Amino acid sequence: MEETLTKEQIEGALYATKGLLSLTAEKLGVTRRTIYNYIERYPELALVRDDAREKMVDTAELALESAVLEKQGWAVALVLKTLGRHRGYVDRQEIAGAAGGPIEIIVNHVSATPA
Repeated sequence: MEETLTKEQIEGALYATKGLLSLTAEKLGVTRRTIYNYIERYPELALVRDDAREKMVDTAELALESAVLEKQGWAVALVLKTLGRHRGYVDRQEIAGAAGGPIEIIVNHVSATPA
């Protein structure tokens, strides 16, 4: 791989683009494949990408909290369906046997003729 960019340039672009590789490549004037190649060569860049993405998720969570506090229905429903699942706020109920195992069904056959 031709070294035309420094690790630091890619790191900065990854943070600036929230870890989005296509935007990182566009910002640096290279192909997305080039960014992938750098990440393969310098595994610490994968950590930078992941950290940048996690910061974006944090930002989204803050926006979601604001929407919940404003009592926006879509936000309240989303939080209850995801974070409130353990309290029974689900679209579908999952049923399992003891300790999360399979459900055991016992069938008793009854004769139609008297004994």
